[in-house]
Amino acid sequence: MNWVKYAERQGDYLRARNAFLNKAFEQGEHLNLDSIWAGDGENTNATLTVFRHFDNATVVKGMVGSAPKTAWVIDYALLERIHYLLVAGFDVYGNYGHQLMTRLYMDFLRMEGESNFLTLLLVDSRKKLLSQWYQKASPELTDYLEGDINDFNQASGIEYATSSPQLELYSMLAKHLAKVQPSTNVFESNLLTDKQLNTLATINRLPAKQATILPETTIVVIQDDEKPDKFDVFTILRNSAHYNVNSLFGEDENRNLGQDSLTIVHGILGSYPDAFWQLKASQIDETVAQLHAIQNETDYKALMDNVGIRRTHPNFWSFSDKLLSWFETHNVVDGGLLDYNRLEDR
Repeated sequence: MNWVKYAERQGDYLRARNAFLNKAFEQGEHLNLDSIWAGDGENTNATLTVFRHFDNATVVKGMVGSAPKTAWVIDYALLERIHYLLVAGFDVYGNYGHQLMTRLYMDFLRMEGESNFLTLLLVDSRKKLLSQWYQKASPELTDYLEGDINDFNQASGIEYATSSPQLELYSMLAKHLAKVQPSTNVFESNLLTDKQLNTLATINRLPAKQATILPETTIVVIQDDEKPDKFDVFTILRNSAHYNVNSLFGEDENRNLGQDSLTIVHGILGSYPDAFWQLKASQIDETVAQLHAIQNETDYKALMDNVGIRRTHPNFWSFSDKLLSWFETHNVVDGGLLDYNRLEDR
């Protein structure tokens, strides 16, 4: 079994690596925030946020959105292996076997990055947090995680003052990396008032029940009441919770619907929008209130009847042209065409 073979080899590497680290840090040195590259004060690639969708992902610079469930710390050795696996050595036209083996090996690289992050936390919280990240794991994965691959037992050089060290660490990292956080995707607008932005921000706090009903990616166009051609754009992303993400198959069985949430960001994120909304700034309160109240598919359909731009809408293509023009104007490097193959007709 390929998974078991990879696990054995990766385990050998990590055990040797942890033995070296335990010896290197036995004289009172500790891993701490100074161990995290701060971008030399100008490189905005120092932090990246990955929004994982069903079968694709969006990567943006900076720490975007709410605190994530998991995080990676990537050292040079890990960065090099990720590069050769996903870039230099990846065959876009390769067969399914090549793609499956790439996905398989990436699982181990992801877990290595997560383990690196855990070394910055309190010793007694590391394996507890790891078990929360990999609920309902297979026996093979459980054995792998509970083995000595994460046996770096030196205390972190970071002092924690709360009962939520993971969230506390995120806050510390944000301050440590503040100088290289990009200004893009900041939740702001030249069109909307602070009150309207605060109303939109409540979408981040919607319960899982409402979050699950929404699609993965919703692009929201908000028009000026007096000048409809003047508008701003936001994206609502559904954070689809999983018991673990180590399986390529059985997506439905692995979903933890009770932990779903939403993240709203300024601009366009994602290449495969599932839904479009268009509303006037004066409709924000009404629309968000309706969103907070949805309980089922019928309620969602009523919301789409009010603000949705379905593919069957008579103005769909004129709406699309304006949206793509906005995208290219505000994202000179990343702007381009969106893929409409996954647009829902709900």
